[in-house]
Amino acid sequence: MNKDIDNINNTDESVEKALDIMESSSEINDEQLQEMLKDKEVLQACRDIMDSSLFLQQKGGIELPNVEMELERFKKKQHSTRMRSNLWKITIGIAAMITVLFGSYYLINSLTTPALEPITVFTADTTPQHIVLQKDDGEKVVLDEPQSNNQVLPKTAIAKSEKKELDYRQVISTTTQTHVLTVPRGESFKVVLCDGTEVWLNANSNFVYPTAFIGNERIVTLEGEAYFKVAKDSKHPFIVKTKTVQTRVLGTEFNIRSYTPEDTHVVLINGKVEVSNTKGGSYTRLYPGEDAHLQSDGNFVLTEVDLDSYVYWKDGYFYFDNITLKDIMQNLGRWYNVNIEFRNKEAMTYKMHFISDRTKDLEHTISLLNRMKKVTVTLQGNTLTID
Repeated sequence: MNKDIDNINNTDESVEKALDIMESSSEINDEQLQEMLKDKEVLQACRDIMDSSLFLQQKGGIELPNVEMELERFKKKQHSTRMRSNLWKITIGIAAMITVLFGSYYLINSLTTPALEPITVFTADTTPQHIVLQKDDGEKVVLDEPQSNNQVLPKTAIAKSEKKELDYRQVISTTTQTHVLTVPRGESFKVVLCDGTEVWLNANSNFVYPTAFIGNERIVTLEGEAYFKVAKDSKHPFIVKTKTVQTRVLGTEFNIRSYTPEDTHVVLINGKVEVSNTKGGSYTRLYPGEDAHLQSDGNFVLTEVDLDSYVYWKDGYFYFDNITLKDIMQNLGRWYNVNIEFRNKEAMTYKMHFISDRTKDLEHTISLLNRMKKVTVTLQGNTLTID
């Protein structure tokens, strides 16, 4: 009998503490809060009261709760057979708790439930971003600095810094050098090769090419994204190599994106191309309007695509047609060099249509995204957050 009385008294104290906490949640300091969290009985009482009240609110909308029903549910969780003598105290406490339900609920939940970690889909590069040309001898020339204007390759090429272009058509030589062009985030650059082939390089790309083509094939190497308008030469195939695919053409227009093995696409604008897996095995031919997407098993999946998505970027526009928000935000992160975090995981798979001017600042692009009212995009420091 004495043991039962002790249990009742202990329960009374836990309930009283829980009700005190919930009625004055805004006045609780950190020290009191930590002390309360150590008391498992008090914490459980708070949870039980809130669970019961939330249940009633969901069932009854804004109507006042049925105190007897609430009491019955609550008594079962707190060993009701030992709490009959405290019926009125608990009933009054539950009624008081309803008035402070929401503040208390978030207070306890925020302390006992860990916050969901944001999902990072793109990370900014903190190193200086410059357009850099590296020659055979290791010399590096920064092309986006004023002093490099028209002085990059005085005898072999013309640098047009204001147009962000290198033109090798004036090269006359029986020997060749290999040049490496690095285009950083937030920049694009055009190269006209010695045969007249035009290459537009997108942000965060590396392009390796000879100053003059000698031999039976015209071979270049790409890491990143580029749009090619290849000069026709039936006797000298033009070959673009990436880490995962090789594209062979005689003269045509096509776009290659190969930032990662998972994000490797070859899209044909006109003409014909042959695409193969660099590891051997898979091989396919493309026709205008088709996209060859390399799969993890080494094979290609062919789909018809909106060519505007692969043409407009070189003209200074973001153009996305029925593309996932994750892909869109990764492109924005690459261009503006910002971190991209999703707090709303489901939003990553939203498919959207989005167009924006790449020459505008980031705030302009954010305002257009928010105007669509599908997600909320905010900028804090150098991080874009999607809710």
